[in-house]
Parts: sequence; C-alpha cells; structure tokens
Amino acid sequence: MIRWHLSHKHLRRVGDGSDYWGIRKMHIRNETIRRIFQQVENHCIAEIYKATNRVYHTEMATVTEWPIGGVQNPHLDTYSNQEMAIDPEYEGKIERGERGPSREWTCILYLNDDHGGGETYFPPSDYYPFGWQSANMGEDRKAGDGLLFQGIYHSHGVFPVRRKSRHTMALWFTDDIEKCATQNYIQDLSQDESSIKHHLPFDLGDTLFTKQTEMHRNKELWHEYLNHAKKS
Repeated sequence: MIRWHLSHKHLRRVGDGSDYWGIRKMHIRNETIRRIFQQVENHCIAEIYKATNRVYHTEMATVTEWPIGGVQNPHLDTYSNQEMAIDPEYEGKIERGERGPSREWTCILYLNDDHGGGETYFPPSDYYPFGWQSANMGEDRKAGDGLLFQGIYHSHGVFPVRRKSRHTMALWFTDDIEKCATQNYIQDLSQDESSIKHHLPFDLGDTLFTKQTEMHRNKELWHEYLNHAKKS
C-alpha cells in the first residue's frame, strides 16, 4: 500500500503537505488497493454494528502520508473540509441544529511502524480525565494496528512525526445513507465525495434510499428486504 501510494503522488488531492497528503479511495483504480480498502471498511462497519446495532456507511476513505513534522491539533470529526468549501455556513448550521453532522465514527489504520512520533492522542476530557495516547510505534503498536472510535464525540490529535513519514489509512463513517461515499472509480481528480453526488446516476426515491422507511437504520426491515431480494 505504501509503495503504491508513493508511486502515485499525482493522485493526491487531500491535505496540503503542511501536516499530511492523501489520496481518496474514489480516485484509485487499482483493484488490489480498492479491495484492501473494502476489507477495512467491511470490518469497521461490522464492529460499529455490533456496538450500536445500526448500519453505518463509509463517508470518506483515504490513504495518507504524514511527513516529518506533520502534526494535527485536537479536533472533532463532524464534517469535511470539502463540505465547508461548498457551504461556508455548514458549521454554523450544525451548531444551530439545522442539519446533522456528516460523520460519526473514525478509523485510523497504521501502515508502517518504522517512524517516530505521530501518535494519535486524546486530550483530557470527561471520558478521558487524564487523556490518552496510542503506544509508540515498534513497541506495543505494529503496522496493521488501528483505532476505531466516535470522532464526533472524542477530540483527538496527532503528535509531531519524527524520523520517518507516518503512513495511514483514514476512514470516516456515517449513518446517513445520503452522505455515503460512492464505490465507483472516479477519474476526474477535481471531484470529491460531496461534489460527485450531483453526477451519479442514482435515485434517492428508490426503495433502498427511501428515508421514510428508515430501512438502512432498521434491522428487521433490512433483513426483510434482503430476503425479498434473494427470492426475486
């Protein structure tokens, strides 16, 4: 995954390099890389379902490189920068309750363990009175380990990266199917998960997308739909 990322830097459209660069899954054509993403997504969605008994969907998925010096201050994962670019009032609308957040769960999967620093940490809060940070790479934490948490509720950041670049997969999940990221390969690098929705051939009035039935949130209705689909 790291070797592929470093050989496809021309696909980077996430971040500006001051803290990290990244490639969106939707801009990746390589089926092997996409299959790895799908395995991680499926695992996370299953774990979230076990914890919440609700169906969640991938809102955004990226592979990232954090260069030496890359750092991120504590923040909440409520919405994406691209949504703010489309609607500068997005944050205010969420605070006023005029619209819900775009993402709730966050997954950080570590792809290498030969760098220093770059630990994910949670500052002191009601949930973590003394704060918390992930273990140092190469000691108790290895490549392939990851964190899955509710980023909308738990403020989190990244300590400065030292020695070598930090490589990760970062994914966000939502229970709003209308904010679900496309699974199609998108060649146009100017498009993102939000803007591409205006060009996709799907109908929100279709059974699977009907919000009135809340099918994607109701386990019984979902199983009934699956059984019907298998017979048809």
